[in-house]
Amino acid sequence: MVDDNDPFAPNEFIGSFRMEMHQYEGEMEQKNSPTNLYYWSSADMTLMRNDAADRDGQEMKILTDLKGKWTYTLMTDKKGKKTAMKTRKKKVVMAEETTGKKEPVITITKETKAIEGHTCTKVIVVSEDGTWTGWVAKDVKAPFADMARSARQSGDEAQRRAMEKVDGMPLEFEWVKTDGNSRMVCYIRDLVNGKVDAGVFSLEGYEVMEMPSFGR
Repeated sequence: MVDDNDPFAPNEFIGSFRMEMHQYEGEMEQKNSPTNLYYWSSADMTLMRNDAADRDGQEMKILTDLKGKWTYTLMTDKKGKKTAMKTRKKKVVMAEETTGKKEPVITITKETKAIEGHTCTKVIVVSEDGTWTGWVAKDVKAPFADMARSARQSGDEAQRRAMEKVDGMPLEFEWVKTDGNSRMVCYIRDLVNGKVDAGVFSLEGYEVMEMPSFGR
């Protein structure tokens, strides 16, 4: 994990959506499912909230300033007090892969269906870890690369590269692990494509504290 000093690259997806995520073990949906990921992005800012991270009435969001290279953890407690923890934007430097995993196989089918006014194509990505099946709208930019720049995490780089090659945004998708016991089903809700209210990125009302002043 190092400071992100890469040249500024604007987000490709501009807009907002809610990703509704359902987790299953076998045929049984898990107790805390579904959860929701909320996402907003402009050219140089992203804001994410996963309601699974909320605790004891406290809401948490992650705001990333791609141009200024800052990350803010925004917290609002149950009394309405707002606090922003400011840190330098980081990136994960991945070591060269030595696992020997095969590259995932991407199949773009001829099957289509309409979802929320978008014509979506069925795409299947098969890897050693499992199978991803999505209905992809080619008229909407995929946010995968943008999300990775905003919140870079370690993981399966081969799978990540495969997903970044999917041309368009999946409005519905399912991930099934190879053992067949665990699966996740996701739906994109409340999609707004091409515009976003700049006010959602405002720090007005937050007490901003820079993390280095507290030590690490």
